[in-house]
Amino acid sequence: MHETSLMENILNTAEASLAEYNVEKVNELTVIVGRLANIIPDALEFAFEALSGRTICSGAKLTLKPVPIEGLCTDCGQVFFSTEIPMICPGCNGRMIEITGGTEVYLESIDFDEADKEESGEQQ
Repeated sequence: MHETSLMENILNTAEASLAEYNVEKVNELTVIVGRLANIIPDALEFAFEALSGRTICSGAKLTLKPVPIEGLCTDCGQVFFSTEIPMICPGCNGRMIEITGGTEVYLESIDFDEADKEESGEQQ
């Protein structure tokens, strides 16, 4: 199940991104998931629940944001989005399509609360 290693990478990225902040609590992680990313959303959510408890993201919400497939028609040059395969150009009904998006998986945003410096014992 590659969703587990993918989620480990996402959580590591979140922790590295938050290292310079005095994070009190992570509220939400938003992850972009392309339609062709070969990800099972339930498996990714399960991996998050299993792995996040031992990280700074413990108790946070995971939001998965699906994105459609992006295609470029090589016949007419139109860029378009689709949720279906095979893709058919809406401009010319062409079937010679180059897939240009929809395979990505990445951490889009982190919503967190930052502790006051005084609360954490830091001097200003």
